[in-house]
Order: sequence, then structure tokens, then C-alpha cells
Amino acid sequence: MHTLPHHFEFMSDAWLAEARTWFETRRDRLGEPFSVSERMTDAPPHLGLPEDVASWTVRWDGQEVSVARGFDASAAATCEGDYQAALMAAQVVGLQAPGAVDAMLREIRTVFGPDAIRFGGAGGMPESAVRLMGTFHDDMGRRTVENPDLEHRARRQGLTRHIREMEEQGYTVIERAISETFADQVREATLRTLTQHQATTLNWMTYHGREFEQLVQNPLLMTLIDASLGRGAVIASISAIRRGPGPGFIPMHTDYAHVPEPYPEFSLTGVGVWALEDWTVASGPTWIVPGSHKHRRPPRPGEGHNQGVPVEMPKGSVVYFHHGVWHWQGDRTEAGERVTIHSHFNRGILRSLEPRKTDVQMLHRNPPRLGEMLGEDDWFDKMSAAGRDYGRFAYMARLQAFNDAKKREILGQGEAPAGQDLAALVS
Repeated sequence: MHTLPHHFEFMSDAWLAEARTWFETRRDRLGEPFSVSERMTDAPPHLGLPEDVASWTVRWDGQEVSVARGFDASAAATCEGDYQAALMAAQVVGLQAPGAVDAMLREIRTVFGPDAIRFGGAGGMPESAVRLMGTFHDDMGRRTVENPDLEHRARRQGLTRHIREMEEQGYTVIERAISETFADQVREATLRTLTQHQATTLNWMTYHGREFEQLVQNPLLMTLIDASLGRGAVIASISAIRRGPGPGFIPMHTDYAHVPEPYPEFSLTGVGVWALEDWTVASGPTWIVPGSHKHRRPPRPGEGHNQGVPVEMPKGSVVYFHHGVWHWQGDRTEAGERVTIHSHFNRGILRSLEPRKTDVQMLHRNPPRLGEMLGEDDWFDKMSAAGRDYGRFAYMARLQAFNDAKKREILGQGEAPAGQDLAALVS
């Protein structure tokens, strides 16, 4: 495994050691006795856990606290499920806010199904222990990174086909990547923000509410971004568009501004467009020319429209396209408004459209993934009088190499190049 010194992978040895320190240093504040035990199956192989099962138990008897590997079904509170689903939960910060636990479980079950995480136990957890575990969860969530094994993560999320489709067609659709409830909340927050600013389009949406902070980190979209732009991709712009009936006002184009022909063979940018209501031909969806990224150039005047297809998808879905794909905004013939959020990302070596603001409070209420997309984890803009940040350089180089090797597995292109040891990439 390889993370920055202040981060760790969920259920790794480093995570367990940090958990042990957390409880031991709070011995005088643990309150009434309690016990909690968790067991998650299908953990990523590089963690080296027996049978790929991640488990741990914390027990406080009023005098001694123990934190160790292993599952104890007799614990007062237990949790079992799929590792990747549990990791999605482990990266949520703010569980003690009203409704936060229900919202977290709703989104996990939207992605992984109703039985992805199951709760049980012998009962008898005091309220003080419930609050304590909420604080523990938040403190760990601020430092718990995403599963770096792209192949394993995509397989557990059901996205292997989407990554292959994205490579071939230049775009793919993830249906119902968020719940309809959350889609409605994002739509309401978007309309509120646009109304406040008296605008039909607006950038910097990340900074306009908690809904946008959560949406921009959607783990399914992040997997497509990692597969197309590599780790360390940064926010180019998070924008909102509100439109009513009438002709589309965005003509056919690519998202490669000032990129000379021929476009590079690897992706520079990618954008996920969120459907906050059902997309049909009548609603005025995005139209895309499948495979147009292979031309490695923008469309010529009058070219491509007869090859375009409308993106139709239900509320809560996201279409992701990258690599200079030709696309445009369709005409809307039905009443009402189409409201969308456009999550536009750049490969980490590029500049962004929006100036990035690293709000300390924003970073504190989110997992490390948000910091990565704001440029916190790479070595750019980190030079001081003492020199460059070689620690971040080495970290991102190794993470990127592991990510690329796993993408090759997804595409059936073999494992790492000759002479490259996958185990060394994560050690």
C-alpha cells in the first residue's frame, strides 16, 4: 500500500493502528462499556488479508480498551457487508448531522443494493457509545482514501463494462448513480443558487452547498475519471445550466480548448453531466457522436450531426465523456426546465478553468478525495524555498502507475509492463 503519511486505506494495517491509537488516547472519555465489530468481504487483494476479508473489533469494558483484527458476532453492535460498499460509508464525514446516516445508507443501497451493508449485534449499545463511534467514524473518514485498485473497484461497482465502453465510444452512461431523492435535493440547491445569482449558467458550484461537495465526489463517477484521466485529476469547473423549451444554445464542439491537432492519444479532460430529471429526446439532452474521439480533432462545419445519438437516461444518472468527443446540446420541445450539473475534470498536469480554493473547513468535512481533486495531493504549486515536494511526487507517481496497470487489466491488455512489479507499486 502507498498513501501520503497522513492518509490510510480502509481496514489496512495502518488504518487499524490509527484506530487503536484513537481509542487508547481517549480512554478517559469512552464512557459506558461497549463493543463494535465489523466484517467486510471482497477486500482488494493488495491489502493481503486472509481470504480477502477485512474485519476488526473494538471493545471497552470500562477499564481496558482493545482494538484488534477479527470479527466477534457477540459484540453489542455488528456490521457486515461488501468492502467497497463499506468504504463508500467509511468516507462519509458528518454522520452526527440530522438525517446523515439515513442519507448515507440510501446512497449506498442505490449503488450496491439493499443488502450491501447489514447491521446486527447483541444490542445494549449506550447512547454515549453511539455518539463516540460517530466521532470516530468522522475522524477516520477525513483520512481514509479510495481503493487504489482500479480493476477491483470497478468490478465491485459494476463499472468494468462502462470503462471498456468509454474507451471504445468515448462516452458511457451510469444509470441511477445517485438516488432520486438526492437528485431532487441537488436540483433544488442548483435552482436556488442560480436564482440567487440571477443566472442561467454558473461556475464554481462546488462552493455553493453541501449537496455539490457530495455530488462532485460521487464514487462511481470518480472511477470513470480515474480510468480516463488517471489519479490526481483536478476540478476544471463544476458548473450549472438551467434551460427551458427551445433550440439548444450550445453547438457541436469538443472540450479541448487550445489543444492543437492531432489531439493526443490519451485523455486530457472529461466531463460528467448529471441528469436531475429524466432525460428524453424531448427534454433537450446532450447529443454525442460515438467514437468521434478517434478522429483526434474537432468537427468541421456541418460534420457529424447525422451520426449523433441523444443521451437518454433516468433521473439520478450521469453521462461521462472524454478525449475530445464531439457533442452538442439538443433542442427541448417539452415544457419545464432541464437543470444539470457539469463536473468537468482535467488531467492533473493541466491548469483548471476555475481557480481552485482550498477552504480548510471544506477539507475538514470531507474525505481525502476532495483534496486530491483540488490539487492537495500532487506536488504542483507546492515548491518552497527549500525545494520541491518530492514526497508528493513519489506518492502520485506510484499511485498513477498502479492505476494504469489495473486499467490495462480491465481492457485486457495484460498486467504491468515487463520488469514492473505490481506489489512494489503499492508497498
